[in-house]
Amino acid sequence: MDDSERRRHPRLAIDGRMVGRATVLADFRIVALSETGASLEMELPMALGSLCDLTLDLPTVSVDLRGRVVHLESKGEREQGPFVVGVDFESVAEMDQALLESFLDRERRRAV
Repeated sequence: MDDSERRRHPRLAIDGRMVGRATVLADFRIVALSETGASLEMELPMALGSLCDLTLDLPTVSVDLRGRVVHLESKGEREQGPFVVGVDFESVAEMDQALLESFLDRERRRAV
């Protein structure tokens, strides 16, 4: 073992034989929203088909849900940010769904 190794448990070289997934925290703006999906504007692209856990900060409450990326568009030059990311909601807890629907109902009434 190398004397410069300071880890309590040395790392074993795997050489890419296994893969994993990382969750990246990234801020976004909600561009459009419905009961079943959203368009988000963000600085980082997301892979088409990938699952993502989202927290939507609505004016009076936060809603947590899981979505799948179904659309990706670069608003910048040469495929650099910002990006518009289309997400279909796949899993929303009953309470979060009710909060989302209540918010959308209020916003739709206000827009009339």
